[in-house]
Amino acid sequence: MMDIRNAEFSYNGKKSIFRNVNISIERGDVLCILGPNGTGKSTLIKCMSSLLKLKSGKILLKDKNIYSMNNTEIAKVMGYIPQSNNSTFAYSVLDIVLMGRTPYLSITSVPGKNDYKIAEEALENLGILHLKDKIYTEISGGERQLVLMARAIAQRPEILLLDEPTSHLDFGNQIRTLKVINKLSKSGLSVVMTSHFPDHAFLSSNKVAIMNQGTIMEMGDPRTVVTEENMKQAYGIDVKILDVDEQRKACIPMQIQ
Repeated sequence: MMDIRNAEFSYNGKKSIFRNVNISIERGDVLCILGPNGTGKSTLIKCMSSLLKLKSGKILLKDKNIYSMNNTEIAKVMGYIPQSNNSTFAYSVLDIVLMGRTPYLSITSVPGKNDYKIAEEALENLGILHLKDKIYTEISGGERQLVLMARAIAQRPEILLLDEPTSHLDFGNQIRTLKVINKLSKSGLSVVMTSHFPDHAFLSSNKVAIMNQGTIMEMGDPRTVVTEENMKQAYGIDVKILDVDEQRKACIPMQIQ
């Protein structure tokens, strides 16, 4: 689905934001990228979406170099949701989600009945169909994030890139979003998301990568990668990894003395 090979990125051509990054994403994978601020997680996501170009290395999307593909080709395979999106235009929620159908429309065509159906289904899957006639700029930040996810789902992509998708959501909507991610992965969609919450890796991912000091410190199954030692090395704090039940672990920060 997607292969990242020996990826390195620099904004000024000198100091590397990240380097030696190698990641393979298969159909139905949910990869959670953890790591402290400034280690390059969001920059890596932007490179994967082709918004930024690597200094060296390759990103292959379905065996094709992503930088050789045009925007429409990429949008039919991959959806991307940034950390924040500040729209100044008073579009309705449904209109925002319909924008996800743009890759399938010509310059002169307008959305048809099927496009509206797909957009409404995306809203319904996220439990926000009741917002469809609301003005996007007048709903809460958390609701906007869910609308952007609905827009990405309406693209019908094969891989979805999410940069901290739960950062603006309350606790309930965080869990609902992770449930949607699980549901999408079971249908074959691949998901790559960044997060500051190690528990999200346990809840929704089959793969986790820990970025630290501009490279992948460790990658693999969350149960073997998200350890007390690795969390201490990455974040500089003590945590306890507890067994909630036979299938679930939790990461608990230790009390500050």
